[in-house]
Amino acid sequence: MRFAILAFAAGILFLQTQAALPSTTALASLVGAGICGIILALNRTGWLPRGALVLSFAALGFSWAGWRAEVRLADRLPESWEVRDIELVGVVASLPQRFERGERFLFDVEKVLTPGARVPERISLSWYHAWDDIEESDTTVASRAMHPGERWRFTVRLKRPHGSANPHGFDYEAWLLERGIRATGSIRARYEVARVGEFVWRPGYVVERLRDGVRERFLTVLPDAPYAGVLIALAIGDQRSIPVVFRNNKLRFFIAN
Repeated sequence: MRFAILAFAAGILFLQTQAALPSTTALASLVGAGICGIILALNRTGWLPRGALVLSFAALGFSWAGWRAEVRLADRLPESWEVRDIELVGVVASLPQRFERGERFLFDVEKVLTPGARVPERISLSWYHAWDDIEESDTTVASRAMHPGERWRFTVRLKRPHGSANPHGFDYEAWLLERGIRATGSIRARYEVARVGEFVWRPGYVVERLRDGVRERFLTVLPDAPYAGVLIALAIGDQRSIPVVFRNNKLRFFIAN
């Protein structure tokens, strides 16, 4: 069993070295060959059956990784729907990251209300309260702040992920792909923005809502403490809560040492 697991993992690793994904026909052929090899090698002894078993599991690992890659790449925003208004219904899937002019969060799309539009299952959205809600009171803006697990309906403008291809630099597009985020965009507050569900009961949303509750508690008890963000990061792993001045001091410390 140990050799089978290692062979399966080696097949997955080998796919990562390929310049292009194999065709569906090639993947299906490898699956068939892998299954046949396992059946023929079972209940047989010797190095030859063991070798065939290892190769069969490697072929299955390669095929499985190729299939998952095809599924992930197929879940993309069509070019024709970039920078167009699309009405969606879905769930806030992550702890919102608040910044000076709004908040940013992951959004699981449940329903696309705009006829003909295609949207990936998970996207990253920003909501610029300070720009879009300029005539509203601070209390109104705060009451519309998002929390994990809530279901919302609004109109967005999206674009496909793009990142720099500089050698040895941070690959933003690959980083989004690893996390299943296949489009980014912002909420169009000139259209209706409505919370249509207080909470959707799923394990991942429950965890994120608990993290949100802990963060809100810290901010309530320590509203003006400069170290509140550090405590939040230590408690729930929300590093973006650390003030920029702390991050800059940490950077200067590492440079100096």
